Amino acid sequence: MGRLIQKLAFFLLCFTQSISYAFAEQAPQRDRVVLVLAGGGARGVAHVGVIRALEEMQIPIDGVAGTSMGALVGGLYATGLNAAELKDIIDAVAWDEAFQDSIERNDLPQRRKSDDYDYPSSLKLSFKDGKTSLPLGFVQGQQTRQIIKELVQDAEYISDFDQFPTPYRAVATDLETGQAYVFKKGDIVTAMRASMSIPGLLAPVEHDDRLLVDGGLAMNIPVAIGRKMGADRLIVIDIGTPLKRREDIAGVLGVTNQMLGFLTRRNSLDQLATLGERDVLITPDLKGVGMLDFDSAQFVYDQGYEATKAMKDTLQVLAVDDAQWSHYLASRHLPANPSPVIDYIAIDNNSQLSDELIRVRINQQTGEPFNHDLMAADIADVYALDYWEIIDYKLQQDERGTGLLIRAHTKAWGTNELKVGINMVTDMDGTSDFNLGGSYLLKGINGLGGEVYTRAQMGDTILFSGELYQPLDVHSRFFVVPYLGYRDHEVLTIGPDFDDDNSAGSWRIRRLRAEVAGGINLFDNTQLRLGLFRNIGEYRVDIEIGTELPEEKFDEGGVITSFLFDELDNLYFPTSGSFFYADYELNRRDLGADRNFERWQAIAQGAISFGAEEANTLIFTARTGQTIHASNEPQNYFQLGGLFNLSGVGQNFFSGRQMAFAMAQYQRRLSDASLLPIDMPVYLGASLEGGQLWSQRSEVSSSDLIVAGSVYLVLDSPVGPIYLAYGRTEESLDALYLSLGWPFLNNQTRMGR
Repeated sequence: MGRLIQKLAFFLLCFTQSISYAFAEQAPQRDRVVLVLAGGGARGVAHVGVIRALEEMQIPIDGVAGTSMGALVGGLYATGLNAAELKDIIDAVAWDEAFQDSIERNDLPQRRKSDDYDYPSSLKLSFKDGKTSLPLGFVQGQQTRQIIKELVQDAEYISDFDQFPTPYRAVATDLETGQAYVFKKGDIVTAMRASMSIPGLLAPVEHDDRLLVDGGLAMNIPVAIGRKMGADRLIVIDIGTPLKRREDIAGVLGVTNQMLGFLTRRNSLDQLATLGERDVLITPDLKGVGMLDFDSAQFVYDQGYEATKAMKDTLQVLAVDDAQWSHYLASRHLPANPSPVIDYIAIDNNSQLSDELIRVRINQQTGEPFNHDLMAADIADVYALDYWEIIDYKLQQDERGTGLLIRAHTKAWGTNELKVGINMVTDMDGTSDFNLGGSYLLKGINGLGGEVYTRAQMGDTILFSGELYQPLDVHSRFFVVPYLGYRDHEVLTIGPDFDDDNSAGSWRIRRLRAEVAGGINLFDNTQLRLGLFRNIGEYRVDIEIGTELPEEKFDEGGVITSFLFDELDNLYFPTSGSFFYADYELNRRDLGADRNFERWQAIAQGAISFGAEEANTLIFTARTGQTIHASNEPQNYFQLGGLFNLSGVGQNFFSGRQMAFAMAQYQRRLSDASLLPIDMPVYLGASLEGGQLWSQRSEVSSSDLIVAGSVYLVLDSPVGPIYLAYGRTEESLDALYLSLGWPFLNNQTRMGR
């Protein structure tokens, strides 16, 4: 019996071997094919079209090596996504957000929104250790990293890139040596982000004791890397941006792009020169498409697809039959990775702020499965506080179990900021108002995120101020604000409160103010304050025509309360949202005032957009101010006049104790939105305005309103909006304005930070 079993076993072994040899003869070992994807920004969308064509031809890919955009597309493909899924991602990604660090303004905490209230300028200098310091890129890559992280969340736990459904390599450049750095293990998000770090635009990535930038500088078409992955044959996609002609090179960015073009094209040609006769080179026709032309994504995709289809005869030798293709597709699925249960949460924070300030904003709980979507929202919430260069997280395993590590790296160039601002308006007829100033913000001076804010301005309006903003809890909900400030501005005699028959002119109102307030941030868009104030001031004659104008000192003191609601998407050029600010002062003799009186003011604004790409915007604005039982003295006057304050009239021309103003604007954006952080849109607009001043509250009547309007062209520049406008009143007063800054607010408006 035993000998019979041995004979049967021998027979089965021989039979199995013969079957194996037979199948080996029928299905010979196929060549190992590696896909090599070049860098090229938006031109890299062509890679998705190529992959679609290869899938239709049933050509398996055994490895993928990519640079820059090629690393992004290649990495997503390597993690198991197919061409259709890649196309959906390309269409869905908000590329304008990918190249910006900023959070949507409506998602910022109120304290950060208030950074807009002094000057509309974006000119800022950062300081560290008492010296000016600059970041290593316009964009630090917070949004870029989080977008990539979301796209690869199902594969993020794999650290060996050979363990992906398709083995993967990403190429970056070592900024110190200029040599190529190849990622073949580690964090795929870091690999993609580093490979895409366009010098000057995206900040370099620190990894493995190196500073890494875009791989295109060292190896834009990583042929050598594909070969090292064991390729028998390469399919290489060259999408390199061609060099520009001399007449097409304009500006600093044009020169920079051309220099980068030299570097990438030279190393690309070196790599292409190593291709063998069995390798396949595909070059889509992408003439006229730039690195940032993501609005041409469909065209680029189609070109990649068509260029690959055109080489069907050459590529067909790499195709497999239906059975092999089905087996290949089945092998490209990632194994299931259930969300791990978080055993502990740790904070890696190198700033002065308390770890608890970060921890309370992380809603992931220990003992619960990891929630990726919740974590992404929490990271954005912490980043919006604007203390850190990068906020990120990773899952880790140690003796404590599965941990969630929050990494908060403070800004390497410093968190203290100096902002320079210019306000200028002239009616081209000799009347002008000019101010030059700046503000300095020291952020994160203690664990709860205390800030010192100072401001100085010289010109027609002189001011000096300083305040300490001190949160009282880690949620930054309650706070106190001691404030000390000095303001010196002009008030004209023209208005209902002064008889101009015998004399006219202007005063300088000088006021030293001390205030202590406490407040609460009810939401990210709502703030309420209550405090005590004390003012010492005087009004002195500046210009005098006719009889002598009065001069006097004054004292004010009492209780102030203010309410602020701000959900505008942009303070200066809103397209959606609303804004409301109001403050009320109750002056009392027993708190230092000369007399008992009340003063309040309010500003409201709302915006709504419509049309293609919402390029058309309607903006509605209203302002009012009243003094009740106040003396008829210039320190109690509100003002109207100037562009968007009764256009056609001189700046702050009218004065009075009661004021009302309303305006409707139509504004159309004329220029396309830019993907770059530097965007200078141009708008064409018109306004319809109505306003008036009265002496007594009982005299206020809508029938007295002066009607005015304007047409304007405005450039939103880094130094602030630049307006060229024509304004006219119903009484045929008109003016041609040139304005730099934000003409909407005037001397009497003081929005608290």
